[in-house]
Amino acid sequence: MTEDNLQMVVVQTQNSGVLHVYVQGNLEERGGKTIILTVHDIGTNHKSFVRFVNHPSMSAVKEKAIFLHVCVPGQEDNSADFFGDFPTLDGIGDDLNAVLDKFEVKSAIAFGEGVGANIICRFAMGHPNRIMGIILVHCTSTTAGIIEYCKEKVMNMRLENSIMSDGAWDYLLAHKFGGESKSRQEYLEELKQTLNAKNLSKYLVAFTKRTDLSATIGTKLETVDALLVTGSKASHLHTVYTTHKSMNKKKTTLLVVDNVADVMQEAPDKLARSLILLCKGCGVLSGVAIPGMERQRTLSSSMEEADRPRRMSVTQPHLPPVPSA
Repeated sequence: MTEDNLQMVVVQTQNSGVLHVYVQGNLEERGGKTIILTVHDIGTNHKSFVRFVNHPSMSAVKEKAIFLHVCVPGQEDNSADFFGDFPTLDGIGDDLNAVLDKFEVKSAIAFGEGVGANIICRFAMGHPNRIMGIILVHCTSTTAGIIEYCKEKVMNMRLENSIMSDGAWDYLLAHKFGGESKSRQEYLEELKQTLNAKNLSKYLVAFTKRTDLSATIGTKLETVDALLVTGSKASHLHTVYTTHKSMNKKKTTLLVVDNVADVMQEAPDKLARSLILLCKGCGVLSGVAIPGMERQRTLSSSMEEADRPRRMSVTQPHLPPVPSA
């Protein structure tokens, strides 16, 4: 067992070599519980999801679910240098199939943040039969965003030589916080102390080389229930709108949280509420009350409501105008 009572399981995969999966919950009870598979963003690891799951607003979900937190190769705290070819985002996404096989799970709710959300998208597009629903926080489906934002900085990152330049660190700060934030320096110092910079650069390179999903995502995920989440201050806001535009609107809910850049950290209660609604629409977590709506527990747990989660969603009725690229 690891800290936070997590169980770490090693999964051998075709593209990523070994994936470390941190299990939050009792695997012996997996027959009667909902499985939620997570993949983290760049500049963090599985611990970002562990913190979210441990938030009080997720306590009821935590009792009814088992979380499989996938750590992208080399992103564990104080990891040794990653040698060999780093897997592509497609490769990692495909390997999630092996993760579910390892735990004898037929289908799961898949939950990703940032680059992890892009990986979850690729997994869902390739293996829709393994997915009950997807939750995508700050997801981008295009290739243009990072190049437009960083321009010369990206070319000067020297990432190919596993060197995190000032431009690369600046990008990670913008990626996480959007505009200015008092937490930026504290986050950067912790990042440099815990994550292997060489390995971090490899994950960032994989992100910069991602392929465009926007042309096919709508067709391949046409039958998948999806929740897209972003903060109004997030640097990913425009790319999330683009992703939403490509998807089946009847199956997709868009949540934009006002005055927030990092939704998982700054608005966990709103994210938890939407997660529960998405899961109810997928036929799981039906007995879990929606935070802030305990008085309506009977209504929200009814079969009728479970079939229509989007009508209760916290999606803004009037979205702010999409910023120009």
